[in-house]
Amino acid sequence: MLQVQQRVVYGIHGVCVIQQIQEQIVDYQKKQYYVLVPVDRADTQYLIPVDNEIAVSKLHPLLTKEELECMLCSKAMLDDVWIPEENLRKMRYKELISSGDRQALLAMVRTLRLHKKRQLEQGKKFHQCDEFFLRDAEKLIRAEFSIVLDVPPAEVEDYLAQYL
Repeated sequence: MLQVQQRVVYGIHGVCVIQQIQEQIVDYQKKQYYVLVPVDRADTQYLIPVDNEIAVSKLHPLLTKEELECMLCSKAMLDDVWIPEENLRKMRYKELISSGDRQALLAMVRTLRLHKKRQLEQGKKFHQCDEFFLRDAEKLIRAEFSIVLDVPPAEVEDYLAQYL
């Protein structure tokens, strides 16, 4: 069970703090909920039923610095996850962003950056949907890695540049 004040990554919502575990009555039954507050939006809360396996599976403890460095140095970082078929790519990238799989997100960011660079070098446009996926994935990565590395979010880019 997750603990109060623990920081977690919650799907596409990013880094949150478990503010409390709250009991509420729903359909005449008492249920416990994790009350999550995003670190970058203190005016927002997400209630996650403690007994809902699917919802709880979207909560991931923050990586440690060692886990992060190991991930960045792994051969999986070199995977090219480019999918030429646009509709398939959209579906897959949407899945990756909501999965919370940081390794896959990093590979996706690397792939999209490389594709963007190639497109621009050839005088072509980078698809807007790919730009959105890249922005969303980088935002999730930047938020968590900033906390893990104890650096401002702007410095995460310099750190990642060594690996990506």
